[in-house]
Amino acid sequence: MKKAMVVRVGKGIGCLLVERLIRAGVDVVAYSGSRHKLAALEETLDQSPHLHTVLGDVKDSEGLLAAATNGVDVIFCGIYLTYDENPDKVRQMLEAVEMVSEKTGAKVVTIEGVYRPSGENEQALRLNARYMRLISPELYGGQVTNTIVHYLLKEIANGKTVKSFLRPEIRRQYLYAVDAAVDALELASNDSAFGEIWYLCGGPAITEEELIGFAGSVVHSIPRIDKIGGWKRRLLQWYVPRTKEILPPAST
Repeated sequence: MKKAMVVRVGKGIGCLLVERLIRAGVDVVAYSGSRHKLAALEETLDQSPHLHTVLGDVKDSEGLLAAATNGVDVIFCGIYLTYDENPDKVRQMLEAVEMVSEKTGAKVVTIEGVYRPSGENEQALRLNARYMRLISPELYGGQVTNTIVHYLLKEIANGKTVKSFLRPEIRRQYLYAVDAAVDALELASNDSAFGEIWYLCGGPAITEEELIGFAGSVVHSIPRIDKIGGWKRRLLQWYVPRTKEILPPAST
């Protein structure tokens, strides 16, 4: 891999991927619809000669193609890593990325998180020798902020009451965002890893209550917990319908 393109650098682990790629000596095209985020990335990386930023709409296949035509080997894009993801936008972006891959021969790595809405097609891209799917646990750290685990850790650090959304028996893995970026780059650097689905491993699966307890021990406090269930959960689902798709059903 000599040149990569990271689509939506301001979303999920995009910036971390760019940083790790440049650290490995890979030239990077950072593609985003936010001029502010691109400028911040350039500043963070001290105007690295390995970095080329492109402002554009991720749904614009021609814009993506123009950005990728000058020797891009691999295209990275993260989807459903945060709860504010727009499924329609994701589908359009993946269609555009697939078109670019077909025309340029660039390989594609998708990093897919836990916030995929129920019923949303998991096989958005054809799985062949050019594609790699990485299935990730919920991420924390870095710029991955719009997640349940980020909310929990932030409230605990600030000494505030934590609103608990998950059923107490549900156990989940969590993965540090930097580790996810490192694992993604290691796999993408291995040609034989393409054409497969890989599962990124976090720590041991734990319940939300255990997570809150561990976080509380770090800040030397016992977090206050307000469980969101029953009528509160139904009200939340009525007010924000998408929560019904991304949260497990409440216990009866």
